[in-house]
Amino acid sequence: MHFTKAKGILSPKNGMNLYRGCQHGCIYCDSRSVCYNMQHDFEDIEIKENAVELLEEALRRKRRRCMIGMGAMCDPYMPLEMTVQLTLKSLMTIEKYGFGVTPITKSDKILRDIDIIQRINQKKQGGHCNDTYNG
Repeated sequence: MHFTKAKGILSPKNGMNLYRGCQHGCIYCDSRSVCYNMQHDFEDIEIKENAVELLEEALRRKRRRCMIGMGAMCDPYMPLEMTVQLTLKSLMTIEKYGFGVTPITKSDKILRDIDIIQRINQKKQGGHCNDTYNG
């Protein structure tokens, strides 16, 4: 694994990937495609060390609440998340600013954060989200 400073964290459709590469090693994963210009081995995880700060800046500037998608290109709950905790810190930031979240994972490690995900969901129930995450 190695650390890098990212220039941005949210895609135009509000998707977010805190890491590049994945520890799950699924051979069918589209994220392995050369079209994504990864300059390192897929298993050498790139950690976006400034991701939480970038997320906070982006959410503070948004005029309307929306859903933040996590996990479209890499699993936010791969084993290294248990020590790095970018997903946990991002969820706390998402909750702080009143946004929704759609985490996609194949890991039961998401259970660590179920309380914060439930709080985010409770705040969004009955409310309307002006933008949606479309992958």
